[in-house]
Amino acid sequence: MNPPTVESLFGANAGIIWRTLNQNGPSNLSSLVKSTSLSREEIFGALGWLGREDKIVVEQKGHAMVFSLRDEEVRLVVPEETAVEPALKPKSNRRKSKQPKKTKKNRKVRVQVKQPDRMEEFLLH
Repeated sequence: MNPPTVESLFGANAGIIWRTLNQNGPSNLSSLVKSTSLSREEIFGALGWLGREDKIVVEQKGHAMVFSLRDEEVRLVVPEETAVEPALKPKSNRRKSKQPKKTKKNRKVRVQVKQPDRMEEFLLH
């Protein structure tokens, strides 16, 4: 089996993003992640692909970036036989990072030992 090419991975993800924006309208990054189940990196790659093809518009709304299709692209009907199925994502071997366990630190307690006064020491000798 041939390994997937860069063009096929980014192109398939771009198709997923395009269909999502066409069906749901303008979306920010977090809503694209939820609706497509692609990772942020994959979405950015697909948005770059669509941007390079001049198919999307990016607007800054507050702190969020909102992505939408250009007016010429909106509501185009994609026949089902030409729809691109998303490439199967290989499962990553990454583990979720665990927070280190909090351990009780031994506190050093200073015990003050009463030192004899220098004058008393001098007189005793």
